[in-house]
Amino acid sequence: MEKATEKNRKAGIISAALIIVYPVLIYFLSSFAMYEKFWGENPRTAFANILFLEILLIFLFCIFNKAKTAIRIELIFFWLFGILNAYIYRFRRSYIRPWDITSLVTAANVAGNYDYTPERRMVISFLILLLLIFAAKFCTLEADAVFKKRRPFRAVAALLSLCFIILITFSVQRKSVKDMLGIYTTFFDSKGMMKKNGIALNFMYQMKYLNVEKPKGYSKKAEEEILSSYGNDATAPQNLPDIIVIMDEAFSDPAIDGEFSTNEDYMPFIHSLEKGCENTITGYLNVSVNGGNTPNTEFEFLTGNSLGFLPEGSIAFQQYVRHPIDSIPYFLKEYGYQTFASHPYKANGWDRPRVYPLLGFDEMYFKEYFEEKDPVLVRNYISDGSYFKAVSTLTDELSGGGPVFSFNVTMQNHSSYSKKDYDNFERKISVDVPGEKRDQALKMDNYLSLVRYTDDAFKELIETYKDKDRDTMIVFFGDHQPEAATFDVMWEENGKYWDDLNTEDYVNTYRVPFVIWANFDIDEMSGLESSANYLGNLVLKEAGFSLPSYRAFLEDYSGDFPVVSAVRYVDNDKNSVLQEDWDDDLIEYQKMQYYQMFDGSRH
Repeated sequence: MEKATEKNRKAGIISAALIIVYPVLIYFLSSFAMYEKFWGENPRTAFANILFLEILLIFLFCIFNKAKTAIRIELIFFWLFGILNAYIYRFRRSYIRPWDITSLVTAANVAGNYDYTPERRMVISFLILLLLIFAAKFCTLEADAVFKKRRPFRAVAALLSLCFIILITFSVQRKSVKDMLGIYTTFFDSKGMMKKNGIALNFMYQMKYLNVEKPKGYSKKAEEEILSSYGNDATAPQNLPDIIVIMDEAFSDPAIDGEFSTNEDYMPFIHSLEKGCENTITGYLNVSVNGGNTPNTEFEFLTGNSLGFLPEGSIAFQQYVRHPIDSIPYFLKEYGYQTFASHPYKANGWDRPRVYPLLGFDEMYFKEYFEEKDPVLVRNYISDGSYFKAVSTLTDELSGGGPVFSFNVTMQNHSSYSKKDYDNFERKISVDVPGEKRDQALKMDNYLSLVRYTDDAFKELIETYKDKDRDTMIVFFGDHQPEAATFDVMWEENGKYWDDLNTEDYVNTYRVPFVIWANFDIDEMSGLESSANYLGNLVLKEAGFSLPSYRAFLEDYSGDFPVVSAVRYVDNDKNSVLQEDWDDDLIEYQKMQYYQMFDGSRH
């Protein structure tokens, strides 16, 4: 009997020790799964992460009764979370944030296009995981034994631990606690935030950005009075032109990021337009996203609103478009325009079938529609050439019933760019690098070759409308630059690395080319610097419309701040200010946008 008692006592000591030690191991294992140098630079945030994991383990222990079960659940979950973060960083140079959960369907749509070959540390971390799963068998403690089968006590312990978890989550979002722990908040340094804050704390801190707070000094009545001062007497041109907007997936010119040379020009047509062309406007668009989150650029262009006033990392389509919002389609419909949106890929990406009608689109066309047109594929996607032709045909068919506004989001250039060979893709462009870096340059070669396909297709589209009798305006721009890893070879050749970019280099990764072309008289401009939220105004003005009240307000505002994105603003003295340093610099725009999105006339 005494031997059995001694054995149970030792087992209890071992179990208690393992319950204390395992959260520490889980913290370091999940960190190691994400990056080699897994020791964070801040011991205070490391302690906060371990404390959270400890309390979470107690909660799981109370719920599942057996300590070894609770340990294994927490261990496997956080290892998987670490591995998933590692792949997300490889592909997009960012980590999972709370709002990314709303993107799971879209992420699943394109998941098959990436290379999931595990890195060495991933394999090692998996072997450690297996060892720790096995070792958990020695933790024999049961909650029923601790609470002597008093289920109410066990339930109270579970509730208390859950309350502590919630308390920690909200506490780290408070400025005083953030400062005390030294939480790192430089959002464009995604890797720095993860390493310095830790896997759990970083996620909890960013949860504070899930909700949009009313701006300081906001008054619905005051914003309505400001809008009424602009009147609402917008006018239209005598000849209402068809307007075809093409937002091209990942289309960019990496020459603004760093110097490199290629065997031939990767976008000769657009480069020729940028030198000056009749009835053409060209320039660079500052967008709010890099490497993904396409719908945010859609949202900014269509509404005139800026992601800069929404929680960092928001997906406006999924989080905030819950009712009709003023937009270009709604405005143009007042003048008899037919409106349609299209995307030659799956309809369930980014919740577009629900959102597009709320933005004023009458019709929507997705992958199934364009597949019926017997399109040419490039890699796994409908080519821009085939897509542009189908959009052109559809526009021409509808134009007999009145002017047409179409908004079209391409898919041809979507990542990944790492595969060596395709039967339906010719690698026309190659970057000039030393022979030993040829394999490393493959992604950039593939990407630039896709850009060349788009450039050729865009040229053909312009040629199609040059001599048409019907006035037509074509607007073309990229949604964002591709994920940073695409240009790794260029960064290295320029002595730069994504994790250590200076401010100017960082800002450049959020700039993409845009073109406005018309087969009727418009202004000619080149080298224009703007942002996605203002581009719609430029399109409407050049098409011959005067602006409705909100867009007239934005037009005035752009005189003082010609660039506003989630990354920075630029004032009329060309001062560039990163978002983290804004304070209340743009408070009037922020208040007006809040009114438009949450209190406006279409609610």
